[in-house]
Amino acid sequence: MRHITFLIICIALFSCQNSKSKTGKTDSAIISNPNDTSVITTVTYSGTLPCADCEGIITDLTLTTNTDNKDYHFSMKETYLGKNQSFPSEGNFAVLQGTPADPAATIIQLNPDKDKNLQRYFKKVSENELKLLDSEMKTIESNHNYSLKKVQ
Repeated sequence: MRHITFLIICIALFSCQNSKSKTGKTDSAIISNPNDTSVITTVTYSGTLPCADCEGIITDLTLTTNTDNKDYHFSMKETYLGKNQSFPSEGNFAVLQGTPADPAATIIQLNPDKDKNLQRYFKKVSENELKLLDSEMKTIESNHNYSLKKVQ
């Protein structure tokens, strides 16, 4: 009987020492919320976009995705060079598949739930680059740079 009690105590102590998982959370935290599969991802892109009446628009675009509740949120800050003006904006975004010219394209649509004049479209060129499109999701034909590069 002593051996069984000793064995149970050893197992209990061993279990307590190994209660950390690979994520750094304790097993009890994982067990207490086994349905929490949400993953929050935040990516920031930055670049200087062309401006009709200034030297350029420094644009910082942050996209935050929560897979648990399918929440897609953006925040953007546009700073007009030479004018000392900044304009922050935020809202929801949608991920669309395909454009008139490229059915396989992945498009980020800012403000899908707002007026067409407040919507913007960015084509995902690669994992590290987005390119601004016009209001009809077409490539802007210009010698200017319309790309934002991933910074985070």
